[in-house]
Amino acid sequence: MTVTDPDYTRQVRETPHRALPLLDLGPLARGEIDGLAQQLRDVAEGIGFMCVVNHGVPENTITRMFDQAHAFFDLPLDDKIALEIDPHERGYQPLRMTVVRESDYYERPQNDFYESYNFGVDYADDHPQVLARKRMYGRNRWPAGAPELPGAAHDYLEQMGKLAKSLLPVWSRALELPDGFFEPYFDRAHFYTRLIHYPPKPDLATDETGHGAHADTCFNTFLPATEQAGLQVMDTDGTWIWPEIPADSIVVNFGQYLNRWSNGVVRATPHRVIPPVEKDRFSLPFFVCPNLDAVGECLPSCSSADNPEKFEPESFWQFHTGYMSRVYPHFEERWEAEQPN
Repeated sequence: MTVTDPDYTRQVRETPHRALPLLDLGPLARGEIDGLAQQLRDVAEGIGFMCVVNHGVPENTITRMFDQAHAFFDLPLDDKIALEIDPHERGYQPLRMTVVRESDYYERPQNDFYESYNFGVDYADDHPQVLARKRMYGRNRWPAGAPELPGAAHDYLEQMGKLAKSLLPVWSRALELPDGFFEPYFDRAHFYTRLIHYPPKPDLATDETGHGAHADTCFNTFLPATEQAGLQVMDTDGTWIWPEIPADSIVVNFGQYLNRWSNGVVRATPHRVIPPVEKDRFSLPFFVCPNLDAVGECLPSCSSADNPEKFEPESFWQFHTGYMSRVYPHFEERWEAEQPN
């Protein structure tokens, strides 16, 4: 039986509330980039989290995806386990699969409490890296018991992908790069989504979270506003806050790969999820990643005598698989087990 910790529970639940920066993307549709670029630069160098409104993603796309998340997690456990997550990071991760996890952003190991289901862009059966059996180049695996899920998922990937690519010119301007700089790195972008279910847990054990402190590996992440609170963000002074998130917004944060690519100019902000108290929480993070083989060398505008280059050039595939193998070693173990002798 798990022993709860009232002091820890009170500490994480009484975290102060604070509004995140709000970026209105309305001017983007009119081709007005400079003002947005300056705002984006300010956020990227500051808290590294923001909310975007007038983002252009249809409300029905998001609502439908939430409905299908409910449908998936309502399936019998055996149906979900049949899709247990594979080395390409497609499929289902059961509740408590990750029991204890180390973090660079928290002094002690944390206990995660969630279940999830991953899907993303499909790679064709005749893709050279699929034929070479290279990790991450996989295809989605769908449950028979949720027939509307694939359609909703493909629509979600398409609409969120449009938003991601629409922001690339703003990123180029924000980081003082030539117009069009980022587009070639995203012409075969590795977009993927994780549906996550956090069951309610009013009383927590010491260091128990819904999802422990971490920074995403990607370029950036989109997270539509959820009905149940849970997300907490590490402020620039190292303290945790509950972000105030407008109902029609999408939360955007920046990942470790962009932090490396920008030589530390863009902050990859640590964040965590605290389990809900009464009602289940569902979230739909969409991860914006460049082409898997894209090699991010230090951006030419992001190094100087005062900020010398800190990172070796590395493809997103190299960075992401290396990170996941360290933090979630079961991916590497399963991949090795599946390789022909």
